[in-house]
Amino acid sequence: MKNKIPSLLSLALGCTALIFAGCNKADRADAKATVKEAAHDTKVAVQDAAHATKEAVTDAWADVKDFTFEKRDSFSAKSKELSARMDAELSELRANYSEAKASASRKAAMEELKNSEADYKEKLAALGTATGDTWDAAKKNVILAWDKLQLSYRKARAD
Repeated sequence: MKNKIPSLLSLALGCTALIFAGCNKADRADAKATVKEAAHDTKVAVQDAAHATKEAVTDAWADVKDFTFEKRDSFSAKSKELSARMDAELSELRANYSEAKASASRKAAMEELKNSEADYKEKLAALGTATGDTWDAAKKNVILAWDKLQLSYRKARAD
């Protein structure tokens, strides 16, 4: 989503440039201000959506952290739901990633993300074999792996 904003802005500026050809200075200034305002509004909307998603994911874990072994099916279902959301975000991130153009730090962040994702999926799969005695440890491992995956994802997006 982050990479779509510059292309939307470029499109808006291109259209504005075409309009400018037949406009006076005052009209061009008004159009330029309108484009800047629209770009700012788009940026704010994207940031708000990202923040809301982050809060929703954090709240989702808060709801299931204390699930007992008897509620393991609900915990597993919620974990898989969060995993599916993350998979969609990772797909978008990877689609916008070009290893040929990436800096060394970006390549390292993407590799860390790949490893964190594999670790999370491994811990999630281990939930299926957890017993009453190992449930709390398995659940804690999933949550810790999720936190690591989230951190890796934010790092990869930031680079």
